Amino acid sequence: MTDKQKRLKPLVSIIVRTKNEERWIDHCLSAIETQKLSDHEIILVDNNSEDRSVKVAKKYTEKIINVTEFYPGKAINEGIRASLGKYIVIISGHCIPKNKMWLEKLIEPLENDKTGLLAGVYGRQEPLSSSSPLDKRDLKVVFGLDERTQKKDSFFHNANSALSRSMWEKFPFDEKTTNIEDRMWGAEVIKNGFHIHYTPHASVYHYHGINQGGKLDRAEKIVNIIENLEGPAISLSKLIVDKLNIIGLIPIKGSPTTFEGKNLLIESIGYLKECNLISEIYVSTDSLETAKIAKKNGGLAPFIRPNELSSEDVGLPEVLKYSIEEIEKIRKVDLVVIIEENYPFRPKGLLNKLINNIIEGGYDTVCASIIEERSIWLDTQETISSIGDNLMESRSTKPEKIHINLFGLGAVTYVDNIRSKKILSNKVGLSSVPAYPYSFQINENS
Repeated sequence: MTDKQKRLKPLVSIIVRTKNEERWIDHCLSAIETQKLSDHEIILVDNNSEDRSVKVAKKYTEKIINVTEFYPGKAINEGIRASLGKYIVIISGHCIPKNKMWLEKLIEPLENDKTGLLAGVYGRQEPLSSSSPLDKRDLKVVFGLDERTQKKDSFFHNANSALSRSMWEKFPFDEKTTNIEDRMWGAEVIKNGFHIHYTPHASVYHYHGINQGGKLDRAEKIVNIIENLEGPAISLSKLIVDKLNIIGLIPIKGSPTTFEGKNLLIESIGYLKECNLISEIYVSTDSLETAKIAKKNGGLAPFIRPNELSSEDVGLPEVLKYSIEEIEKIRKVDLVVIIEENYPFRPKGLLNKLINNIIEGGYDTVCASIIEERSIWLDTQETISSIGDNLMESRSTKPEKIHINLFGLGAVTYVDNIRSKKILSNKVGLSSVPAYPYSFQINENS
């Protein structure tokens, strides 16, 4: 044991958290040992490392704590409970102090605080050449060169931070959260009238950055925690939906379909009318008689499609493109709600749901769908292969789902997708509906 470790109460206790950090821990701890401010102790808090992390750390400290069930705030608290210093410094085991002044500069704002309001300090983090471009960008943007005191901003980062023992006793870290215990702590101290200080003069190298290489699952967890603290992000749909020009469009060829005595074109127009977000309903038809029916029942039919667009080799994208070009001669269009008349049963509220989904989800197109639970097989004439899952797998544990697209039941797309005939080739969202009876479809052979 070194002389520093024998001291009853060192000035600084440095809590180092590790989990399989063999590649980094020697660099981290050796940089700590060369600090100009030598009045410190090191406490390693390890989470069941399976490599040589702990063995390497024993060269620098005998204070080693193992935590089997890892929660970041609990790990820090356990380390602090085993520490003796007046000031607590927290550093990740894969961070390397940039120079010998790191420790001194990190606690300097705490030592110089005359107000009694400074809760904690966090220092700069810089990327390495091996850091991903995303991490390099994030570190450069977040950790700038200007020193500042935060009185409202609760951002705090425990990869490189410091606080006094007395402040920790008032505000220990949350022991149940799985992520961002530092930002939760920052929110708590700010709420109680304390301040946070950022210093660019106490810098560490941090190879994977603050967003863990852009891992989506971790980002989702963090967002959930932040939104629980600060409230959810504002709904984009609520913000802009009433400013959008949304129309309904029914493409139809020939005469309307009838089912159990009901004219399904009339039924479809009535269904679009139920959606309060749609301002006008257009029927794109090649038949004068169908146009009359549409106009009589609240639809608009300002044009008759040319006969060549009704041939068998012309697909729906061509029909929709022509229809929108004609409609845009009359009015401005942002979103188009498309339904086809040969669906006699439709779920209530579907169209509002589709419109909100396309805005909130950032999609180009959103379609109604049903989730198919049965096995589906692809026959290429050469081979037959299962698509997605098979009957032998538990449905409750399958991450993937097979959706059957019900475009004609309901779809919403931005008008530029129709113009470019890329309705289903960009970012598509699926909004599932119960399988029956909504998926029942009328065709000429029914």
